[in-house]
Amino acid sequence: MTIGEYAMMLAGEKWLSQKANEIHAYNITTEPSVDTPFHMQVIKCKNYTHDTKYKLPVAPSPNLKDMGAIYLYPSTCFFEGTVLSEGRGTAMPFRIFGHPDLPKHLYRFTPRANAGAKTGKLFNQTCYGWRIDGQADELLASLQHKINLSYIIEAYTLFPDKEKFFLPNLFFDKLAGNNLLRKQISEGSTEDEIRDSWKPGLLTFMNIRKKYLLYPDFTISKP
Repeated sequence: MTIGEYAMMLAGEKWLSQKANEIHAYNITTEPSVDTPFHMQVIKCKNYTHDTKYKLPVAPSPNLKDMGAIYLYPSTCFFEGTVLSEGRGTAMPFRIFGHPDLPKHLYRFTPRANAGAKTGKLFNQTCYGWRIDGQADELLASLQHKINLSYIIEAYTLFPDKEKFFLPNLFFDKLAGNNLLRKQISEGSTEDEIRDSWKPGLLTFMNIRKKYLLYPDFTISKP
């Protein structure tokens, strides 16, 4: 969804605070003025659809250096909630991830302090893991509009001390939205099993979402 569509959904479904919901309910029945805040107007973009690709002209973060990393981020950001390096302190953050205790035959790298990451996990330690190469369009096509869970599942499977894989502060749960994904990975659920568990919620969301779309939709792949 675009941010305008998302804002319309938050207000339309009354997912705001009680006070904000009340203000919005009042304001949509009145003419906008300086004394009635929270009138929402979304100005549509011309020639836009949900299949339109937008290339960011400026990196949104020193650790999201290119569109390839941006496309991968929804899949590789989960490593921020684990003891593994997510590639901060390397030339390819969120394209490289690993840990000193993973098998030595995997990709080898050493995170070090740099302009984009003064501090971070496992700095100056030799790590073993994965490096995801490829052009941005190739990576986007390979993802098929999905979060790729194979990275985090394989890393957990190979990590020797499962009890220490997830950070004690459970930041992983915040990234995932709740504790379910962490528990599913810990219990050995496959990627297909995890995706199947998402289907009821996704179908409910998609039915709500379509009420607020302002632009032609893309074809949704199976979750």
